[in-house]
Formats: sequence, C-alpha cells, structure tokens
Amino acid sequence: MNFFKTIMSFFKARVLLWPVLLLIVLLVGGAAAAFASGGLNALALKSLFSSSSSERDSQVVQAVTRVQEVALLSLHIEGVTRHESNGEILGVAIPASEKTTLIQYKFDAKLGVDGSQVKIEPTGPKSFRVTIPQFIGIGFDEPKFEDALESSNPLGMLAAPAVQTRMMNNVLSDENKQKYVTQNAAALKEQAKVFYTGIIASVDPEITVDFEFAE
Repeated sequence: MNFFKTIMSFFKARVLLWPVLLLIVLLVGGAAAAFASGGLNALALKSLFSSSSSERDSQVVQAVTRVQEVALLSLHIEGVTRHESNGEILGVAIPASEKTTLIQYKFDAKLGVDGSQVKIEPTGPKSFRVTIPQFIGIGFDEPKFEDALESSNPLGMLAAPAVQTRMMNNVLSDENKQKYVTQNAAALKEQAKVFYTGIIASVDPEITVDFEFAE
C-alpha cells in the first residue's frame, strides 16, 4: 500500500512538471523553425523576446553665487544680422558664387551696475557720497530670432553655408553689451542718480547726495 502511494506521488510530481516542459518545447521549437526558414533573424527573436530601456539625467549643483546686479536701463533692440560668402578656387573668388544669409532678431538689453560694488559713504551730518562702479551689460531678455532667409547667385551652391548659431551668438556677444553701455553712458548716469537718491531720500529726505562715477 505504501509502495502504491509512493508511485502515485511520483506521478503527481511529474504531472506538475508538464507546464515547464511544454514551455521549453515551444521555445526550442520556435527557434528551430526560425533557423529552418533562413536563420535566426532579428524578427524571429523579437517575436520571442522583448526588452525595455530608460534614460535618466542626474545633476548636482556645484556652487551658488549671489549676484546683486541692478538694472538701470532696458533697451528694446530690433535688427538684422547678415552673412555673406562666396566660392573660391585656390583662394580666388568664383564669379557669380555669392550667397547671402539674413536673420531678423529682437530682444531687450538690460544695462546697469554690480550693486555689491556701489559705495555709500557719509561726508557730513546730512550728506553722503555714492560711488558708482563701471556700468555693465547685465543680459538679454526674451531674444527672438526669425527663420534665416537666403539668397544666392547661380553658382551660390559653391559658397560655404552660414553657421546660424554663430550669427546669433555674435548678436548676443559681450562686445555688443559693451557697445550698448558706451552708447547709453549719459542715460545710465542719470538713472543711477535717480535710483540711489530715491533710496537715500526714503530714509531722510533732507540728506544731500553727491555722485562719483568710475571712468
């Protein structure tokens, strides 16, 4: 009787293995069919297996710097930047190979001072001197560049194409910031006086304020 129970237990255990064996047979059979039809190709593998992937961007803030830039003027600028090129053979320009690229742009240029460098010193019981450092270009707000327009002569395809990102960077360059500062030096000085006089007058309207500007 015990022997009969042992035999039945063995067959029950074997029956539980059938799903696993069936799965193995299906996988082997599918692979064999793929080889038989011309080799195990990517489509056959894809029908048997699947994969997943993910991307992650990790960032770490390395340093935090406090800035005290004071915007005194905002200039609304609109213009067109232009790039011209032509084809050459051994350094000699090819006739009728000129190409011109135009990009229209607009932005607001912020001009002001580094507030941390401004000095306010008493010169008497009711007087102060405010020393203003050199004016700076703080940055550009909302720059917008239109799609580039190109025109060329019949052999213009021989000319090198314009690098549009370089054209945009030239418009927003530090050199242009300084140009705007130089062109608006008088307005910046006047606005600096109004700004800092207003701050001091809010404490005591009777205080006299003198200004000194960096050259």
